Amino acid sequence: MTTHEEQVAQTHAAIIDALVTVGKTKPLNRITISDITRTSGISRGTFYLHYLDKDDLINQLTDQFIDRLQTLLDEEMHGAMAYQNLVTGQPYPVVIDVLDLVAANKPLLRFLLGVNGDPALYRHIIEILQSAILAELSNVKGRPNFRKDIPQSYALSLVTNAIMSIVTTWLMGDDTLDKQAVAAIIMRTLYLSPYEILGIERQ
Repeated sequence: MTTHEEQVAQTHAAIIDALVTVGKTKPLNRITISDITRTSGISRGTFYLHYLDKDDLINQLTDQFIDRLQTLLDEEMHGAMAYQNLVTGQPYPVVIDVLDLVAANKPLLRFLLGVNGDPALYRHIIEILQSAILAELSNVKGRPNFRKDIPQSYALSLVTNAIMSIVTTWLMGDDTLDKQAVAAIIMRTLYLSPYEILGIERQ
């Protein structure tokens, strides 16, 4: 990385850190460029060399994350629904790699997916996960359908929201679980029934 590239990377990191810091006490829609520049210690002129405005900053950050997530799913979802992995609780490689991506962006995602963040990002991630699941179901079963006794939209929401709930709990919490432990929880959630998760045994 050249000196100029290092300076650009440092400026971007400072802006992101400032955004996250301000976002701990202020919702995204009330954060100003002045908040970001004051907290980061950079000038408004420097900010505008990199971003058109606050919306451009958020759009670039979310687009970068979404693009990386989409690439991971495109490259690794094929063959991810092997039932053998599911029943043994062995994490799918794509789950580990997605958690790697989340961990690399943890402070930013904690803000954007939190109460002060951007609700549209959560919905966008859900849509991408659902599309990837439906595509792989078509590959595995020949058609993207679920159980006949649960409408498809409900079944799809159950699966994707279960995954996202675990990921956001990990993001927002202060626990020390590593990505392997979180991946194992996701796998258990996918193959255990709610009664089993609650520890209620069959009579």
